[in-house]
Amino acid sequence: MENRVIGVRTGDKGINKDGEKKATFEPGVDLMAKVVVFGEGPKGSLLREVGKKLNLFDGKMPQVFETAIKEVIEIPATSPFYDSGETVLHTFGYPLGLDTKGGGFLYKMKDNRISLGLVVGLDYEDPTLEPYQAFLRFKKHPLIAEIIAGGKVLQQGAKTLAAGGIYTMPKLAVNGALFVGDSASMLNVQRLKGIHTGMKSGMLAAETILEAIEKDDFSADTLNAYAEKIDQSWIRPELWAARNFGQALSKKGLGKFFTLGAQFLTGGRGFKDPLPIVDDATTLEKLDGALAEAAAEDVDNTLYLDKLTGVYLSGTKHEEDQPCHLLIPDENICTGECYENYRMPCTRFCPGQVYELEQKSDGSPRLKLNPSNCLHCKTCEIKDPYHNIIWTCPEGGGGPNYSIV
Repeated sequence: MENRVIGVRTGDKGINKDGEKKATFEPGVDLMAKVVVFGEGPKGSLLREVGKKLNLFDGKMPQVFETAIKEVIEIPATSPFYDSGETVLHTFGYPLGLDTKGGGFLYKMKDNRISLGLVVGLDYEDPTLEPYQAFLRFKKHPLIAEIIAGGKVLQQGAKTLAAGGIYTMPKLAVNGALFVGDSASMLNVQRLKGIHTGMKSGMLAAETILEAIEKDDFSADTLNAYAEKIDQSWIRPELWAARNFGQALSKKGLGKFFTLGAQFLTGGRGFKDPLPIVDDATTLEKLDGALAEAAAEDVDNTLYLDKLTGVYLSGTKHEEDQPCHLLIPDENICTGECYENYRMPCTRFCPGQVYELEQKSDGSPRLKLNPSNCLHCKTCEIKDPYHNIIWTCPEGGGGPNYSIV
């Protein structure tokens, strides 16, 4: 009998941090379904497991990601954006330079608020790079600093973007399951947009499921009509035109502009099609000697925040007495190879200060985890050079509580 998805099992609740059942213990339940639609967003934990069992990514390029740090800022009447109406600003380069993929964005919102953020491609090579500090430097660029001067951060957050596009797209249908939106790598990295493709793919998935119900057949043969609907919709040509865009941005120096120009003239093909994609976890360069820590940016915790203040403004909450949802299978790798080669880059690429480097009494390194700070961006699982961090869902839907959109 062929493997198939038959439902979803929820996690047990009421387990303390030592793995023991509390008085409030509730066992997980099995939610059975004829078809399960996976829409977990980037780097879904369920997608990770079902992908292994059903070979969803066979023959595909590795999924790759970008991390975005974003704030909602209330600006004063003195800001040049105060009465600017609808305004969109995209930036490129600063403070990442031409060798690291990424850029900034600024969107005018209602009520004299702006949405400001920096996106960093996770294929970066510099093990000392700290995306959060880069975000603070971005805010201090004269162009941005003038706009936000005198403002106040109302909310902060972070998330990853599935930036691989069509060449990293998994199988869209298997026996009993469909995959939509960012789970299926449908973000258009060229436009930095994915909500529209997520909505459209969900609509096409619903149409396919209705047809399957009429036939009483939920096999991959029937559900593959969903993949055909995707190909026949506007999703396919939009993603096809951007199929090599992320790879072009990953090129170093001025060469990326020639590659992007060639893609623009050839409908996304460029000089070579497809351009190769490399697993984000494999790109860090090993440190040659001691780590030279970059100076931290000055903060005032009103307009320029430290990490912990940002975590507070994300509304993140987790039940403290529960098992850690960040699993590290081999801590010896962290304090051994990872420390020697990279000085524990998780302490830098995490935007929520979940990972901290401490020293034991004998001077040896120790990794301290603060899972209650987790912003659920999953940068750690993606960028860890040893694939030694596994992100799982915490109990009770804990995590950020973004209330301003």
